[in-house]
Amino acid sequence: MKLADLITPDRVVHLKSTSKDEVLEEMVDVLALAPQVRDRKALFQAILDRESILSTGIGLGIAVPHAKIASVDRIVAALGKTSRGINYGALDDNPVHIVVMIGANDSEQSEYIRSLARVTLLLKNEKIREAIIGAENPEDIYDIIKEY
Repeated sequence: MKLADLITPDRVVHLKSTSKDEVLEEMVDVLALAPQVRDRKALFQAILDRESILSTGIGLGIAVPHAKIASVDRIVAALGKTSRGINYGALDDNPVHIVVMIGANDSEQSEYIRSLARVTLLLKNEKIREAIIGAENPEDIYDIIKEY
């Protein structure tokens, strides 16, 4: 499975938010547009609960907030990017520029873990990160992730 299989072009956005909490809410709003998500409020709470354990800002300007809950029918993702960077409390203390939010059903453990690994592997590639950050519009970002 590729990241482009989990994301549709309408779930790729330029982030308007300037704080971590705002970004999480904005990304949940985007992800909740997917038909796989039946309860936006439950997803948001699950994302906040996961974030309270340890920041999902993994470094290199990347954050991958994620949660598994019953009210997500099957795995789904959204991508947001910002050129200015967000103080996210990332593990390397650097600002976050790319946020990939993943929601999954609580029965999808292996697919969920594989998706997290694929996102991380893809975005650790400096060329891909720079292309996403430099992209002018969401369609270009989608084309970048589809290519890889």
